[in-house]
Amino acid sequence: MLQAIHDRVTGWIAKIVVGLIIVVFALWGIDSYLKSEARVFAAVVNGVEISIPEYRYAKQLQVQRMRSMMGEQFDANLTSTAEFKSAVLNRLIEEELLVQAAAEAGLAISDELLAAQIHAIPDFQQDGKFSQEHYQRLLSQQGLTTQRFEQQFRRSLLNNQLLGGISGTAIVPRQNIEQGLRLQGQERKLRYLRVPVARYADKAEVKAEVVSAFYESNKSRFTEPEQVKLQYLELSLDTLTKGLKTSDAEIEQLYASEKERLTVAEQRRARHILVKLDEGASKEATAAAEKKANDLVKRLRAGEDFAKLAKEFSADPGSAAKGGDLGLFGKGMMVPEFDAATFSLAKDAISDPVRSPFGFHIIQVTEIQAAKTPELSEVRAQLVEEALRKQAETLFFERSDTLGKLTFEQPDTLTTAAEQLDLKVQETGWLPATGGEGIGSHPQVMEAVFADDVLSGGNNSSVIDVGPNHVVVARVLEHKPARQLALDAVREAIQTNLRQQAARDAATKQGAEWVERLKTGATLESIAAEVKGEVQNAGFIGRSDSKHDRQIVAEAFRIPRAADNALASAGTMLGNGDYVLMQVAEIRDGNVSSIDAAARTAFQRSLDQLYGTLEFSAFLEQLKAKAEIKQDLERLD
Repeated sequence: MLQAIHDRVTGWIAKIVVGLIIVVFALWGIDSYLKSEARVFAAVVNGVEISIPEYRYAKQLQVQRMRSMMGEQFDANLTSTAEFKSAVLNRLIEEELLVQAAAEAGLAISDELLAAQIHAIPDFQQDGKFSQEHYQRLLSQQGLTTQRFEQQFRRSLLNNQLLGGISGTAIVPRQNIEQGLRLQGQERKLRYLRVPVARYADKAEVKAEVVSAFYESNKSRFTEPEQVKLQYLELSLDTLTKGLKTSDAEIEQLYASEKERLTVAEQRRARHILVKLDEGASKEATAAAEKKANDLVKRLRAGEDFAKLAKEFSADPGSAAKGGDLGLFGKGMMVPEFDAATFSLAKDAISDPVRSPFGFHIIQVTEIQAAKTPELSEVRAQLVEEALRKQAETLFFERSDTLGKLTFEQPDTLTTAAEQLDLKVQETGWLPATGGEGIGSHPQVMEAVFADDVLSGGNNSSVIDVGPNHVVVARVLEHKPARQLALDAVREAIQTNLRQQAARDAATKQGAEWVERLKTGATLESIAAEVKGEVQNAGFIGRSDSKHDRQIVAEAFRIPRAADNALASAGTMLGNGDYVLMQVAEIRDGNVSSIDAAARTAFQRSLDQLYGTLEFSAFLEQLKAKAEIKQDLERLD
């Protein structure tokens, strides 16, 4: 159990949080943005308000994720639909409902656990150790206060705790596991014929009047979006570090003042045996568990092998197989009772039973790494980098402030600011309102330059954060309103689209007729002769077969089992328009008795997770049904 907690601190929790931080750090500082809004709310959940700025922030995060996942295929128009806005707001509502449910259930994230989780995030560490100064600096660079970040992070941990409590109790009936294993190992004897869509594309005709009618009915699809060309000034911390210098005296002074931070805290390697005991257990169960723990202590102190007893008796699955070893950890990384006992033990000593929320632990410290303060020579390079960065940060904030003042005082030009700050006035190509390359890839820039004050008023934008210590100020150089594209400009594209659709429709119609023929006795070979195709005899294939098209394999396993294992026929269209006729001649279920214990356990785990997810979804729907929720999508932009 403790090993699981330790793994989460250094593993999946950290990864989730780092992912969150990366997204947040890619956007502008939210804290000041949130404070600037009037008290207008996007939704109210059981009396708790979700503000418009909170909604906007969540929306921006989702837009950023979509841009990252979809790349060039990202369509910003999707993010302005009512469906998208509703999905973002619904996510916030669900999060608030979960927080309320967790509080009602008495769940909480202690300050100690919160600190331990934050300390485990690699982005907040220097030389493998959490740095408070580095942590605060990273947050402040994005306009985030530690209070706000920790509040959001605590909510996230709380929701994960609730999720684990609900989904972790899901139990899959044994018969479902057996049936699932049979289906997972199932094999099907498959034959198929693939008919290329090109067979129909050459025959598809699209008349001029059909093209015109399609154009008239879908004019909104054929517009050139509103576009701008921009002038901009760019200021970043990285460019300011060049040419900066520091002295030996400054580094020595920094070393003296930062010794405590540079000191690597004591770490200990421990192993343990857990005698599991649920919280709230009866006196009898507690006494029995304590007796078992005391008996193990006696055996260990009598010289029996710790690792052997841990493998045999420990209820902590994460460490038992490793002889109870928990690895190296510092103070505050384990639950308080375990932590206190570990850091008071002498090396190799066997502890008395230590009670924690998980049961009784017998602990042995196998290694102690004393706290160590490195010599100046060992950390000089790090301190030089920190000193130069601090200089650059001071310079960056001063110049950012000057940039904002100059471009505000002279709103119709960037030249004065460029000259005083030794910056280059840069220009973009045409950028659509949905965003483009370079600074156009930042949603906050496009939002700023399409604001009335900048677009119509001809003024400079305010200073826009586009990344950590990276800002721009932009103005509109040229503007092209959205315009309707003429039919002649899109005629060829429409013809191609309609021809492809006609070919797919023809293939689908013909395919359905072929399937009916197969069901009434025709053979794949007879149809193959008609289309000059070749029947593929795949033989018995499993669900993970990689020799054949994945869609064909997936569709083959969707074909209903025919009575008496008779020949079953079906057809499907592939993503590229090709039509595939399939016949399953025989189905063999997986042999459950041949599956080893490890594979069975892994499969059961995956089913448990699936059942847990379903239970959690049902729980969330119950919360929604009982809650008083008010929302107004009309207010959302």
